[in-house]
Amino acid sequence: MAGDFVESFDNGIGALDHVWGSANIDTGTHGQVTISGHGGLMEKPTGDSAGHGYGTYTVVAALDGDTEGSAALLWPGNDKWPGPEYDIVEVIHGNAYGTVHFAGSDGGDRYNVVNYDGVDESQTHTYSLDWQPGSITYYVDGHNMGSISEGVGADYAHGGINEVMGLMNRSDATSMTVYEVSYSSSGGSGGSSQPADTGVVTSSADAHADTTVSVDAPVDTVSADTGSSSEPVWWDAWEAAWDANHGSGDDSWQAKFWASQDW
Repeated sequence: MAGDFVESFDNGIGALDHVWGSANIDTGTHGQVTISGHGGLMEKPTGDSAGHGYGTYTVVAALDGDTEGSAALLWPGNDKWPGPEYDIVEVIHGNAYGTVHFAGSDGGDRYNVVNYDGVDESQTHTYSLDWQPGSITYYVDGHNMGSISEGVGADYAHGGINEVMGLMNRSDATSMTVYEVSYSSSGGSGGSSQPADTGVVTSSADAHADTTVSVDAPVDTVSADTGSSSEPVWWDAWEAAWDANHGSGDDSWQAKFWASQDW
């Protein structure tokens, strides 16, 4: 398991060198990375112990565009979804929020949400997720936005799965610029001891496809070390399935799609 770290993008994509999809990843400005288009980058998800466990995960970023698109997230270290995906910040239709995704009894995606009311995601903010046994607490600029307990998994050291840090974009109409990502195993208050003041926690028995965008398992890609990337082998099929079904109001197609993949 990797230890504490800070990636400030002073030398390209640095520790987030697992590139997937066909996104435009711009590291031309020292100390930042901008992602647009379809795809993303992350630490390598090589197994249950890959990445990090309990602690605080922080992203300094600005997200541009209000449709389904950009997110900074923790992806399951074993690269399997539906599973424990924890979104540090995600934006849909002008609303920024944090999400805990987990697999339901039917194998489909379930989720719980903390809304970041009053946060202008187009401005640069510091978003933190503090993962502790049985709970995840979200912070924006040190302000406690709320906590989630349902669906929070254990880390590898406690019989569960670790998480890798990732950045993704899923629309030509959106982009995100990230200045720093970091992880501290000590955990804590996300930079502040202020009480939750804007967090509204909502939950859904089943994730609806039109509001759940972090479903793009990055598999079978070429490492950024080579200077190139390729789309996951299932990407075209997923895009076709998304286009055909995401507005139907019935998310059962997601579970069927992932069940049909030969992992």
